[in-house]
Amino acid sequence: MMSFIRQIKYEIKNIIRSKFLLIISILLIVAAIAVPIINLIASKRPQEDYYGRPMVAYETVVTRDFIGKPIYPGMDQESITIDGVTINSDNPFFWEISSMIQEKEHVGNDKERFTSSEALDLYLAFLDADLQYTLNFAKHVTNYQDYRTNMKWMSQQSIVDKFVFENIDVSEEILLEVLNQRWGMEPEMLKSKYLNLNAEERLAALDALDEELAILSTILENNDFSKYVELSINQENKNIDNIHEQIATQEQEIIKNPSQEDVINQMIQDLKRQITYSENNISLLQLRLDKNIIPGADVWQNFAISDIENFRNQLSYTEILSEEKFNQEPWLIEQHGSYSKYVTSVQKQIDSMNNSLIVAEKSIDADKPDMKYVRDDSRNRTVQFLNYSIFVALFAALLGGWIMASEFQQGTIRLLMIRPKTRTKILMAKFISALVVCLVIYVSGSLLNMLTNGICFGFSDFAFPNYSVAGEINFFAYYLPKMLACTIPVIFIFSIAFMLSVVAKNVAVSIAVPIASYIGSIIVTFTLMFMPSSGWLTYTPIPYMQLSTFYTQDFTYQSMYGNTLSLNLTYGILLLLGLSVVCSIISIFVFNKRDIVN
Repeated sequence: MMSFIRQIKYEIKNIIRSKFLLIISILLIVAAIAVPIINLIASKRPQEDYYGRPMVAYETVVTRDFIGKPIYPGMDQESITIDGVTINSDNPFFWEISSMIQEKEHVGNDKERFTSSEALDLYLAFLDADLQYTLNFAKHVTNYQDYRTNMKWMSQQSIVDKFVFENIDVSEEILLEVLNQRWGMEPEMLKSKYLNLNAEERLAALDALDEELAILSTILENNDFSKYVELSINQENKNIDNIHEQIATQEQEIIKNPSQEDVINQMIQDLKRQITYSENNISLLQLRLDKNIIPGADVWQNFAISDIENFRNQLSYTEILSEEKFNQEPWLIEQHGSYSKYVTSVQKQIDSMNNSLIVAEKSIDADKPDMKYVRDDSRNRTVQFLNYSIFVALFAALLGGWIMASEFQQGTIRLLMIRPKTRTKILMAKFISALVVCLVIYVSGSLLNMLTNGICFGFSDFAFPNYSVAGEINFFAYYLPKMLACTIPVIFIFSIAFMLSVVAKNVAVSIAVPIASYIGSIIVTFTLMFMPSSGWLTYTPIPYMQLSTFYTQDFTYQSMYGNTLSLNLTYGILLLLGLSVVCSIISIFVFNKRDIVN
């Protein structure tokens, strides 16, 4: 046993003596360290525009007076100054304000657009009110990520309502003309919502609008997030009440028109989903308030909440149809082939969404992010580097194809035979020594990459756990099995190259065939997965030769025909290991039976 180990050490030294192989080995390890450093340097570089110019704020300010000097929005326009307030082009309301100024110019040049000067004056007054309100937002909100940007949309209808009630004494024809020009108001809506109310109802409505807009102004000017959440929840509750009224109306419609029951029930179902959507929004708003998670802030919690919102809503709309309804949908039959396959496919989607929802909720509850929510930090970069195994596998093909074939081509194989060792031990010493070199490069490179990621992007990220349905797991316990699993394709490619090295006795063939097969497997997988009846591919080693992609991306392929290519990781690992053993046995058998004449 000790003599066999010494033989392995001797063979490792022989491999290292090859300057070509040594240089490649060093380059692979250096690359593992260099990648995080390059990523760090790249992350520090300023962003550039389409033409490669640094994206910096413009220093030049183009000032215009609002009165008498309207502005036409243009790509060269950098800012607008109104009433002493300068609005830069990167302001969320810049183009809205520019558009309103342009509209005032158009109206001034086209006075025949309105039937009377009174209608024209009222329309301009309406524009001025909207412009001043928008300008107030532009003063306090200067970037698109600010949650208060949404408040302008929330309050737009209230601005319209307030303007109408304040000008309710204007003739119906003029009021309708102005509102129709600006908002496409229908006569029936004008009457039912505004004109048919009595004086007390209008006054009460105007007071309520003033109160609402005052609250909005307070939130805007004081950046009062708690008030914003309270207002948003109230609006969602009003929306729920309104939907309940619509459902009650539709239920009465069923009684009046029983023949339309199926259609109306579908409408009711959609309305109930809207209620679920609003209820989800309320719970997330409350969650934001409790944990002080400001919308738009560049924090991982916003990514997690976005996932919770998206997956909850998707789950509310995702359901498994009955077999009867399935058979009534030709496109579903064409997509899935059979009802059982359809059920399996949809259930997988539901399970995947539920799993993702659980990960997001656990991250928020524990206030510790799962890896998916810190994509540019140490954990994600370390896992993405599992693709390093692809380059080590190519090196393994090079080494495996060279190590025996070179002995045959150089004639040094006869020197091996004079040693007091069996042919099997001689061959296995070569096999194990070369494989150890490949695995040492991969493991050391991966660990050095992890260490360098920690230095460059912070070790604190490694302290956070990863979540699953079963619970949470320490990152290293999560990562190390995946790193070890990615050695399997390296072993497999090496075994094929080594077998060819023994059988073909030609260095070029022994190296070229495994490398071409490895690269070809990527092309074949991504080509055949888009073809119908590609399920047979899952039983071959082809899609498993890039095992790292199981961990660095979603490896469930969906073809244009809707066929899902589901790959079993455990089966793939066992298959590659089994074939590696077969290749090794063939190598031993051929080597033992071969006459060594050269």
